[in-house]
Amino acid sequence: MPADDASNDFRPAYPPPRHAMSLLALESEQDESGDVRGWMPVTPFTSTHDGMARLATVAMLVDALGGMRSITASDPDWAFTADMSIHLLPAGPTELLQADLHVRRRGRRTLVIEAELLADGERPAGSALLTFAVVPRPEHLVNITIDMTPGRRKMNANSAHEKLETNYLDELKLLVSQPGIASIELRPVVCNTVGALHGAIHASLVDEASASLARSLFDGGAVTTDMHLAYLDLGRVGPLTATATAIGGPSGGRLTTSVDVHDGNGALVSTATTKVVAL
Repeated sequence: MPADDASNDFRPAYPPPRHAMSLLALESEQDESGDVRGWMPVTPFTSTHDGMARLATVAMLVDALGGMRSITASDPDWAFTADMSIHLLPAGPTELLQADLHVRRRGRRTLVIEAELLADGERPAGSALLTFAVVPRPEHLVNITIDMTPGRRKMNANSAHEKLETNYLDELKLLVSQPGIASIELRPVVCNTVGALHGAIHASLVDEASASLARSLFDGGAVTTDMHLAYLDLGRVGPLTATATAIGGPSGGRLTTSVDVHDGNGALVSTATTKVVAL
């Protein structure tokens, strides 16, 4: 659509007030090479029972930082997330999760970014790998710029006055109707710039669908430690529903699942595999 088209004259600020990203109080810092480092406070509202960051929140941290890094790495083109893998280690109770992102490959049509996770700046907490599809820059994003000045800053100004005061998944209004099935309505708090389900919220759905299935099979607590998520289409129609299926059965306190996310019309919009461990 032409840049001077009247329909493009007004674009609401993103993220909007009380968005999943701003509620996590993410911070970032970018060096002159374009690599980024970010931080996320870990609180009782965002952690697992053992005090580590829950995978659903880690996904938002690495997705937000990966999106920032992809802008400079894909320049003059643009990049969209194609898939995301997260592997979490038992780092113990954590107050602040740090992520250091580096470009591992910049091909003509593919961009790969790796994230190293540290608990409280010192203990290995896992890793993430994001693959982006490199595409011609959309016309309405031609003039976008990234603040490269030195310094650590909030990723969203709303974080300064918006506080998470309940469980993160409750704030998202993510509902489990039965073990292995989690759903969410499309609301501004969980949407991306085009009004579709935010990529990191796909991961939240996958996390809770997997964990809820494992809790029923373990007859106790469970935490998702590994996820490979492939994005297939934009989730523009709600509610969106994640359905987890066990691959084999639980063994040694571990469960592998396959998870599909469908939109309100029944279209498959993302698919994932996960590993869940008993607490």
